[in-house]
Amino acid sequence: MIGTPRSWFVVPAAAGVIVAAALIADGGADGGGECRSLLVPAYVPPDEVIELARTVRPQLLVVNPASGPGAERQDAYRTAVRDAQRAGARVLGYVPTGYGGRAVADVEADIDRYEDWYGTDGVFLDEASGADDQLAHYRALAGHVRAPGARLVVLNPGAIPARGYFDVADVVVTFEGTYAEYEADRAGTPAWMEALDADRVAVLVYGASREQASAVARDAGPAGYVYATSGTLPHPWGTVPPYLADDDRPLARCSGSSPGRMASLAPVVALRRPDTGLSDQPTARPGDSFAP
Repeated sequence: MIGTPRSWFVVPAAAGVIVAAALIADGGADGGGECRSLLVPAYVPPDEVIELARTVRPQLLVVNPASGPGAERQDAYRTAVRDAQRAGARVLGYVPTGYGGRAVADVEADIDRYEDWYGTDGVFLDEASGADDQLAHYRALAGHVRAPGARLVVLNPGAIPARGYFDVADVVVTFEGTYAEYEADRAGTPAWMEALDADRVAVLVYGASREQASAVARDAGPAGYVYATSGTLPHPWGTVPPYLADDDRPLARCSGSSPGRMASLAPVVALRRPDTGLSDQPTARPGDSFAP
């Protein structure tokens, strides 16, 4: 992700990265208020992906078997993907793009492997550029992701990109950094972002205390998707914060069965494919079986 190019996702093939999108409360301790979506990067093996899907019950979850899909299918991740889908998640595959510098053929091969090997519901394109001159490149990648049908595309430039990127992706990560940097960044949010549907915007904050995580949830500006972790550099997303599992957790009061903002997820797909019948529920595939 932005801030630590390539270093954060270099892990052994047996480990992985997930990005879960669950729903969080914008209200106080009573759990009231508007729900946002939660993006949770975490270095965890497949069994922990399954546990997270069952306990936190994220609406979106991005898996990363080996800095991408890997050189060969890993059955444990296939099982984790299926189990997460059974729990109600849409699962995305993690694909690095090298800020527009990675070969198109390599990126497209990763996209196809996630579809073929793991049966994911879309792709999380990391290390995304936000420059105008790369827009056509990412539009083509998004088109490749969606070629099989109404599949989800999340871009992570880690900063506010050119306006056109919001016409390419379903969700764009517009900030990734520390809580202090987040506070400063919020003051510089351009006015045009305030007019965007919140479902199109995400922020990721690391090095955050429980109180700071709650503050991000309460004041995410135009972002409908947020996540804060207590993890710090060089691998902040390798830490799932203890407050995520609290009974009174500040980042997951609306997770699970509450539809929250997920009812309008993927507006780009919906606008371009009005007759696809895209559902918030995972689609069963012939021969799929889920871990008990």
